[in-house]
Amino acid sequence: MKKYLHISMTCLLCLLPMISFSQEIDSKLEYTIGGGASIDGNNLLWGMNMGTELNYRFAKRFSLNTGVSFYQSLGNLETNESSDLDQSSGIFISPTLRYDILQRDSGFKLAFGAGPSLQLGGESVRQRNFFNPQDPVPFTIINKYQRLGLLLELEAEWKSKNPNIKNALGISAFGADGYFPWFINTTYKVRFQAGKK
Repeated sequence: MKKYLHISMTCLLCLLPMISFSQEIDSKLEYTIGGGASIDGNNLLWGMNMGTELNYRFAKRFSLNTGVSFYQSLGNLETNESSDLDQSSGIFISPTLRYDILQRDSGFKLAFGAGPSLQLGGESVRQRNFFNPQDPVPFTIINKYQRLGLLLELEAEWKSKNPNIKNALGISAFGADGYFPWFINTTYKVRFQAGKK
């Protein structure tokens, strides 16, 4: 009887580290949805952004992230009677490499990401005639973009009550054509486990 009891206890002790170890490892694949506020710094417009991300962690602190986001301006940051029709919008496709600067046992992480970003979109801006300031009729400048720029992001992540869901807050900046930052985004994110542990 003692022999069988000893074998059972030994087997139970062997299983305990495996169980606790599997609970501590996060999934390598995560899916994120989010939304927030944006500023078009070149045209002095404010608006909203919405997006999704797919994140693959390939090392303890490094991960690859593919994001697709949409931005739409909603209004002007300054009052100008000739800019009531100003607007800008775009879809941004952004693969980035992310590095965890800070990792806490509580699940809090602070990460920095950087990578190229493709903008598909455009803008229309009302302008007065610079050559004839007395001309009361403004004209509209329309630019369409298919351009590659740089995206930088600082993101804070923390756990929720659900072990399969995390919360995050990201501040990102996009620049192109020698102007940085063109867009500044603040985005609240909800992150889901999307793969096996």
